[in-house]
Amino acid sequence: MPTATAIILGVMMVKADARRSSAFQRFTDFVRKGAVFGSALAALSMTLCPTVAQAQAQTEPLSQIHIGVILPSTSEGTELDHAVAQAAQQGVVLATEEFTQNATMFGIDFAVVTAEAEGPDVIAAAEDLLAGGDVFAIAGGFDAEEGRLLSQWANENTVPFVNLFASDDRLRNELCAATSFHVAPSSAMYLDALTGWYVRAGLRNWFVVRSEDEESAAQYERLGRALSERHFGAREVGHAVLTPGVGLQDDALDAIAGSGADVVVLLSPAQDQLDALVRLEKRNLDLLVTGFPHPQTQTRTFFAASRDAAPVLGVGMRALAWEPTLDAYGARELNARYMDRWDQPMESAAWAGYQGIKVLFESAMFSSSTEVEPVLSYLAAPGSVFDVWKGIGTSFRPWDHQLRQPLYLSKIDPAATETRLLGQLVGELPAIYMPGTEPVERLDQIGDLPGQSQCRL
Repeated sequence: MPTATAIILGVMMVKADARRSSAFQRFTDFVRKGAVFGSALAALSMTLCPTVAQAQAQTEPLSQIHIGVILPSTSEGTELDHAVAQAAQQGVVLATEEFTQNATMFGIDFAVVTAEAEGPDVIAAAEDLLAGGDVFAIAGGFDAEEGRLLSQWANENTVPFVNLFASDDRLRNELCAATSFHVAPSSAMYLDALTGWYVRAGLRNWFVVRSEDEESAAQYERLGRALSERHFGAREVGHAVLTPGVGLQDDALDAIAGSGADVVVLLSPAQDQLDALVRLEKRNLDLLVTGFPHPQTQTRTFFAASRDAAPVLGVGMRALAWEPTLDAYGARELNARYMDRWDQPMESAAWAGYQGIKVLFESAMFSSSTEVEPVLSYLAAPGSVFDVWKGIGTSFRPWDHQLRQPLYLSKIDPAATETRLLGQLVGELPAIYMPGTEPVERLDQIGDLPGQSQCRL
């Protein structure tokens, strides 16, 4: 039996877009009656995205969908890097297996062609994938540099690109591109969610520790705007800048101890966050510590390392794109399928890899094409809705191509012995189950709005 929440969500979604719902019902009826898939697809596309459907009306039936994915190496880097790479690869494999089965039902040749590359090497990997002549789109990007390079390359070569895990806000602002779409939550979304959770919990005095790099500086500025513009009474009570290879020094620790801070936010790479936790723990400070959710910090490997490094301050709450203990909206089934396949919890990198494949697969299917123009048109169309198992139909924002979506807050469990239970879901933002607003309006509560965006597509 459906839960009360599921029923309410269903009613909300029907009211929010009755036309889309009726189109989906017609599509479902066609398939159930054994109609030709292309006819059903055309009917749905005509309702949801008329321009795409009309553009594709005279094309041959779709026979092939090949997607290129650039993944980090599982054989190089630190243990934290390996955890991200392994999760991403496993998410892509699961998506490949499931969508191959779906595509085969309709006589479509589906394949995901992968390459391992990091940093500047992602460009050569993308060129090799494109040179094969089969892939129509590329997915990848696991840090700011990779996201920037692949987005620029895709724009120059007019190739649809899905950014999987690069959160850098510049990719959605001055470096945005018409061919790039971001499954990865933006830094602005993460920071708005963090401030929302903590300030509403009564933590109003913030001390910020950041690195010297440009991305950390931008995060620091955006966090300041979130505190000053969105939350009355919240304030920064101090900040410190980490010197590369040096870590959190005594003067910074003294400043934190004397600041009256309720919470310390570490805008630094994963290993620097762990090192800072060790030094903060030694001071026996009565406060909470969290950090920016870089890909490495969104792993159970990091959760375990944080707990071991600082048994008191290292078991706080962390922001995530996906939480393996999420048990609603169909997430239960996705998490269960992943666990059955890999005997490991589905972490954020796995979710991102899976959803990147899903978004591109559906864009080809529902535009009935792998040509650039119809695929990009479908991705960007206001009526295109993607179910990423977060409880609500999501879409890409028209002003910066960021996927609207909820984020999750997980509490590290100091006593957990099972890997999946190292984190426990304690928060979701936006709270999509709250009635009274349209889905798009609610999802746009985090991240940059059109008036704040520097993107000009």
